[in-house]
Amino acid sequence: MQQIDVSALAAHLALAVPQLVAVGHARDLASASRETIRFPSAWIVLLAEDASEIRYASDDAVEQQVTGRVAVILAVRDIADRAGARAGEDLKTMRSAVLLALGRHVPAGADQAFRFSRGQLLSGVDSRGGLFWQDEFTLRFDRRIQIT
Repeated sequence: MQQIDVSALAAHLALAVPQLVAVGHARDLASASRETIRFPSAWIVLLAEDASEIRYASDDAVEQQVTGRVAVILAVRDIADRAGARAGEDLKTMRSAVLLALGRHVPAGADQAFRFSRGQLLSGVDSRGGLFWQDEFTLRFDRRIQIT
């Protein structure tokens, strides 16, 4: 495995969490506006990769263990409840489904599933009843690069 395939991860999440109306990427999030967001939605963003020291090296290959970090940004809304109680319940349901979907998912080329790292509120309930939350997950995998 060379890197986390964000498109494959988004496709997996869309299938595993059918309650999500839309699952996008960082480029989709960048172009989203309050008027265009469909609720509930998620966006998958590759945040970082950290590599260990070279574990194996030869004249023709290098191998390292890599820890990739992705964010799943969730958007939920309840227009009937501007105080956010219902949006909070919807968020709880969506987060549980996403945690299970990624915690059980072993991507092609990896030997383990994603692990939850942390979560945080991105925005409180807005005037339209929307709430945004970010959960971060890590995945460890071996990256082998053939030099010749």
